[in-house]
Amino acid sequence: MSKKSFKSQASSSRAVSGAFGQSEVSSSIGSFGVTSTFGAVPSSSLSYVYEPPDLSSISEPSIVVALKNLQKKDSTTKSKALEELQVYVLSLAVESGGVEEAILEPWIKIYPRASIDSSRRVRQLAHLLQGQIAVSCGKRIAKYMPQIVGSWLAGLYDNDRSVIRNARESLKQVFTSEEKLNSLWRVYQSSIIEYAEDAVEKETVYTLSDERTTSPDDASSKYARVIGAAISMVATVIDETPNLDQEKSKIKIDKFLGQEKVWKVASDPDPYLRLAVYRLATTIFTRSRDSLDLGLISTHMLGSSLNVSQVGSAFKYATAIALLTTKSPDVWTKYYNGSGKKSATRRLCQYLRRGSEGGPPEHWAQIKTLILHLPLSVLLPELDGGIKKASESDPSSGFPLLEAFRKGITSREETKANLSVAWNTYLDVCEHVDSFSSSQSDRDHFARGSIVPLVRQFILPSTDQLEWTISGPFQSNLCVRALHKVLNSSPEVFQEEWFYLSAKVIEDFQTSLPETSKDYNKSQDSISAEIARWYNLQAAILKDDSELLHSLISSTLASEVKMSIHTLRERNGKPYSAAAILVHATESLPELVRTRGETQEMIIKFAEEDIPRLLLSPSAPPLIVTLSRINDITDVRSIYEAAISGLREVPESTAKLNTLKSFISSPFLAKSGKIEALVITVKESLEMAKHGDETYWDLVMAAIGNEAAPGELTDELLVDMVNGLSIEEERSACLEGLELTAKRNCQALKAFAISSNGSSLLSKLLFLTESHDGNVSEKAHNLTQAIEAILSDEKDSALAAESIIEIINQGIDIAGQNSLSIDALVEQAQKLLHQTPRRDVPAIVVRLLPNLTQWTTVLKPFTTQLPNPSMSIMTALGGAINLIEREKSQVADVRSISRDFDGCSPALRMAWYVTELLKSTDMFEHTTREHRVVLFQQLAIFTQLATHDISVPGSISLWENIDSDIENEISRLITDIQTLLIIWIRDSESLSKEFINATQKQLLEESRGISASAYYSACAYSLIGSGLVELHGDSTSQENLEQLDIIWTSQDIFTKAALLTSASESKLLFKFCSKLLDDLTGHKFHNKPQEGLRQLVYLNCIVETHEEFLARIPSQRLIFFVKHLISQPHDDVSGIPIQTEMMKILKFVVTPIKEIYGVLWEKLIDLVQRTWSILDKVRDDDIPLLHASLRLFEQLKRLKNQESNDDLQDAWSENQISLDKGLLRLLICLQEISDETQEPRKIVNALLARQLKALTFDSTSQALDLYPAMASESLALQQSAYEILHQNIPKIQEQVSLDKALKKDFVAQLPEELLSLILAAPGLDTLATANFERDMPATLQSYLLSWKLVYDHWTNSSSILKADYANCLKDGTYVQTLLDFATALLISRRSKPVTASQFDIETFNLDTFTSPETETHSLLIHLYYLSLKHLPNLSKAWWRNTSSRQTVISVEAWTEKYISPQIIASELGTISEWAPSQSTSDQPLTIKVSLSAREITASIPIDEQHMQIAIRLPASYPLARATVDSVHRVAVDEKKWQGWLMTTQGVINFSSSGDEGALIDGLLAWRRNVTATLKGQTECAICYSVVGADRQLPGKRCGTCRNMFHGSCLFRWFKSSNSSSCPLCRNAFNYG
Repeated sequence: MSKKSFKSQASSSRAVSGAFGQSEVSSSIGSFGVTSTFGAVPSSSLSYVYEPPDLSSISEPSIVVALKNLQKKDSTTKSKALEELQVYVLSLAVESGGVEEAILEPWIKIYPRASIDSSRRVRQLAHLLQGQIAVSCGKRIAKYMPQIVGSWLAGLYDNDRSVIRNARESLKQVFTSEEKLNSLWRVYQSSIIEYAEDAVEKETVYTLSDERTTSPDDASSKYARVIGAAISMVATVIDETPNLDQEKSKIKIDKFLGQEKVWKVASDPDPYLRLAVYRLATTIFTRSRDSLDLGLISTHMLGSSLNVSQVGSAFKYATAIALLTTKSPDVWTKYYNGSGKKSATRRLCQYLRRGSEGGPPEHWAQIKTLILHLPLSVLLPELDGGIKKASESDPSSGFPLLEAFRKGITSREETKANLSVAWNTYLDVCEHVDSFSSSQSDRDHFARGSIVPLVRQFILPSTDQLEWTISGPFQSNLCVRALHKVLNSSPEVFQEEWFYLSAKVIEDFQTSLPETSKDYNKSQDSISAEIARWYNLQAAILKDDSELLHSLISSTLASEVKMSIHTLRERNGKPYSAAAILVHATESLPELVRTRGETQEMIIKFAEEDIPRLLLSPSAPPLIVTLSRINDITDVRSIYEAAISGLREVPESTAKLNTLKSFISSPFLAKSGKIEALVITVKESLEMAKHGDETYWDLVMAAIGNEAAPGELTDELLVDMVNGLSIEEERSACLEGLELTAKRNCQALKAFAISSNGSSLLSKLLFLTESHDGNVSEKAHNLTQAIEAILSDEKDSALAAESIIEIINQGIDIAGQNSLSIDALVEQAQKLLHQTPRRDVPAIVVRLLPNLTQWTTVLKPFTTQLPNPSMSIMTALGGAINLIEREKSQVADVRSISRDFDGCSPALRMAWYVTELLKSTDMFEHTTREHRVVLFQQLAIFTQLATHDISVPGSISLWENIDSDIENEISRLITDIQTLLIIWIRDSESLSKEFINATQKQLLEESRGISASAYYSACAYSLIGSGLVELHGDSTSQENLEQLDIIWTSQDIFTKAALLTSASESKLLFKFCSKLLDDLTGHKFHNKPQEGLRQLVYLNCIVETHEEFLARIPSQRLIFFVKHLISQPHDDVSGIPIQTEMMKILKFVVTPIKEIYGVLWEKLIDLVQRTWSILDKVRDDDIPLLHASLRLFEQLKRLKNQESNDDLQDAWSENQISLDKGLLRLLICLQEISDETQEPRKIVNALLARQLKALTFDSTSQALDLYPAMASESLALQQSAYEILHQNIPKIQEQVSLDKALKKDFVAQLPEELLSLILAAPGLDTLATANFERDMPATLQSYLLSWKLVYDHWTNSSSILKADYANCLKDGTYVQTLLDFATALLISRRSKPVTASQFDIETFNLDTFTSPETETHSLLIHLYYLSLKHLPNLSKAWWRNTSSRQTVISVEAWTEKYISPQIIASELGTISEWAPSQSTSDQPLTIKVSLSAREITASIPIDEQHMQIAIRLPASYPLARATVDSVHRVAVDEKKWQGWLMTTQGVINFSSSGDEGALIDGLLAWRRNVTATLKGQTECAICYSVVGADRQLPGKRCGTCRNMFHGSCLFRWFKSSNSSSCPLCRNAFNYG
């Protein structure tokens, strides 16, 4: 609340009456004084009215300001002032004298008032500053201590903890030990008491606070804080100061304690004040001080305080009055001055009725002490004639204190934690009161009225006796204690009550509601609970070995059992509360049942004769429990067998199920192994539950949850449920059953999980966690976690680990439809590693990673697969792939290999699992050398297989499902494996280089031979070898010599090729290269093709990595070599592999001989052309040859461009046309074969596309040859064709425009081939499943780029040519199809339309985007923009004819936001450029353009006026039509003017030019109309103006002189001349 609300004008009347209200004055707080002290002399150091301190002596101006601010009313100002003073004091050094005296004196005046300020922050800072000043002043502060010690110590008793903490810290700064602080209390006790006395005597609410600026609540709180702290300080002085020292201040203390104002606070509403007084009272009563005014204390501590709520001070008050009563019981009688309604007993009863009022349990202990020391006249006033005797109808009415005690305990506000202590205190008090009974009849009467109702309410609860209700778990023990008390003091009352309770229990179940009643179950449950309490009480009280009790309970037991059996027989088991008697009797009183022959015989007879027929009654569950309880006194097997057999014959019903459940839950199930019917029932129930009937789960869970059930039965049930997890129809139900098992009997599930069947359970659950059914997945996940938690015990961890290891090994060795995913296997392995102690990790690692046998088993079927020939362009071994002999490779049928749900083979799963595990853990560090070799070798081989398979899908068949998601995952896997291999190679020094060398030796050994497996091993070796060279440089001389020795001596093709690709540069390697060159120069390839191929492969392996070797060989030898290769027959006889290797080596050789002249260059070009000519349908076998020829062509072209050889340039020029045709022919051959998934084809197509982009075309016919390539299945070929056409089409349009201008009948047409490409858009459903992460789909790219080529025809075209092109598109639905397709992908089929502002919509360039999807969006937006720009009429027609209203609205909004602003800016920009040329014509047209208003204003001057119109473009232009509005009409009538406007608007909106020329056409049309109308017009002969005052042209012609006049001018002439003659010829004017 704002402080302004409390401000008022200072007036004498307000000062006297007080702004805090009369109620405050009359209260206990305000009654200390009613006269305002405003303007009076202060009575103490705390009053807000005081003489300001003298600040004139202070030398520091800022301190003066701070001290003045400290005396102001605003708390924020005070806080800032205190902070400034703190900074100043802390800046002073103690050595320099500290705070000066001039500052200290005013602070001593200000501090007491600041320490009690209403603001907590001010009080905190004041205490802290006081401590800092005291430290700064040192001993100089001592003389001021009497004035401030009271305020300082009072801070320790503030009602805010933060203030207390600050006050304590400030004191510790000065008084650093407890001894010094105690000395402070002792030395200044007189000053402290004086401070407290002044505060109590002299201060009031009005002296401490200014009524004008302080709210009543703040003022009262401040007063209570001051008085409470003062009283607390006196209590501390009395409590902690030795009696010897107190003698110095004894008079002052006694005077203080004798003030009525002090004790009057005991009944104050503020708990803070009450606590202070109660602490003072407790202190003085503990010290047993003399000369206390007990009358004054009794009046206020008892007379007033007992009638006041003690919330917040209840325990302290109870402690104080208990101590007062103990020390001086006379305060209740002699010194108590109340009577009648204010009598001590009545006041005490009022107090007890309120209970503990939030106090702790110890509160009731203090009440007990109080009552035990009460005078008898107060405790039992009836004995003194004060209260009437108890009545017979209400035995408890004669004990008001006990009645009040009970009401206090049972009040709603009483804390539950206090009830046990409270009721036991009540019994103690009862025992104390009973001790005053003078006769047995009095004791009996007291027991009936004050104790027996407790037990009766416990057994037989009644709403009429709520004050006797006991709540809490202690109630039974309390009743036992109560009964023992009654038994000891009044045995007759005990027997009387016992028989009453037994008879009442019998009566209740006999008269219970029938089954037809709606409250039947409620009634039976209530009576059953009553019986349970009754028998629990009997069992508890029987612990006292008393003959009377045994005899009494035996008697009532027999009666209760007899009546229970009778009731069950008579009512056919309907009241199951009667059966509860049998259950609790056999459970709670088994000894009495056995020893009491009559009772035992009744129960056995009833079990044999009646229980089987009552098993379908509501009493069946308790009766079955009774059977299990009497098993030790009779053989009940026959009863069980008869009951189960009978139940199986009964039709299905709820009663039958409940009974069976009770049987199965019975402990007797452990002995029912021979009762086959019961076991069959359980199994049948499981089958019913598995098929969806959830009611049967209760029976199954009863068997599993029964700890007495046979173990083999539980195992059979769990196995059946686990098997059901594999059956889709039973899966969900079985999961539910296993969940219930985990909840009901986790030990059974635990035992099953670690058994031989446990791994099957975990495996199937882990598989189901990845189910697409969210419900099944969640249940399986929760169940897996539950089982893992169950198996987390240390004893079972080893068995659990074995189970997990078995699951993992099975998961990587065998692939099936139910196999766990790799992620699940890795997760389980990670968990196992995390849970395994560090010392056991190596042993676990060995078992978690596959061994050599496992690797060999899963990889062998794939290493026998022949690689695709096209892969030679991607592997280091190159053409060695053609040296594999099919006969030597026993190709396995990979189609028969089992695969998982995703189509992954075991080999792929194993590699994937190992990679993920090694990548995410440090387990590689714990592997042995042998294991590392296995991992390195097998992963390197797998990498080769996977690379072949992903480059040419299906060539190896590691996986079956060929889709983008799988390929992306495999690509990541290959990258991860390569990263691991590089890390191991890079860290080989630290990991021990031996395992790298061992791996290489093993791979070399396996690369021997000419089989496919040898080839893959050689590739793996080459990968590792090249990696070692790249990371560690050339190998050592010794290693190099060993490798070269193998190269010279080895006859194994792949071994030698692998070594050559990874060998370091050396003289021996160069020598080997030179030797190969020499051998090949004279080799006859048609005689020994295989030998020649092998040598060519070796040579290419060397040259690929050591091209510099060729520069060291003499040019003449190289020329001979080239001529020899060229001279070899290049036909099918020599074979494609040999031709390929020749082309590859020629590509390298031509560079060193580039300056050699001769005909060999022409022959090389001819060789390339002949190679291209023989390639018709490019098969996979042809890919390497085509790739090599294109590389050779590219190299020759590069050399030609260097202009280093004239012969080469001449040969190139002569063959330029044929080479271009050859490239185009290749384009045609390759365009029909997709390269989307085949990497070798993609490489070749990209290489061909790079060459095609350099082609140029000079005519339309040449360009037409490339349109079919736009439909190619290869993205690269499409893009190359597009790039060529995109560059050449605008150039061609210049010639076409010229032809159109010269030939009037010439009609331009778009190419038919191009129109066929845009005839239909790709299907949206097909695109929905396409993968945009890798590339744009070929069909989509073809369609969109073809449209881009269509709009390229508008570039450099004349307006009439554009109209021809637009007419071509009108004939079909081309534009409509494009716009439907574009808006579907960009707007309507998306939850949120594409944000076009992030793209450059006016231009588009290929290969400038981060993703194919982004490129698609950019191209679609660009085409949409071009459609609206070049074909606005067709676009508007499409938009208006769209059937979906929602599409119309969304397209308009999206266009208006992103596209229209660009088109409008372009249109208006064109107008702005065109406008200046129109102002100089015969009929000048002035044009103004406003981009912000989207408006064009056109005007034509006529005389001194302007004819003016405005063309306004809507926000969604050109979808919405432009409007033409009149601005200023001149010289024509309204009808003609509106006709002109409509004509202009029609020309703009339906212009045939189709683009930005529409606005210009409209403006020109308007100008033509104006010019035609004004042509030949003469000025008026009267006003000499063409346009008259009425803005009309001259329309009246004289018939004689033929001059023209304005009608208005002529009328004025006639009027002024008073004649109708012509102004010029003076003849009569004839209007005819």
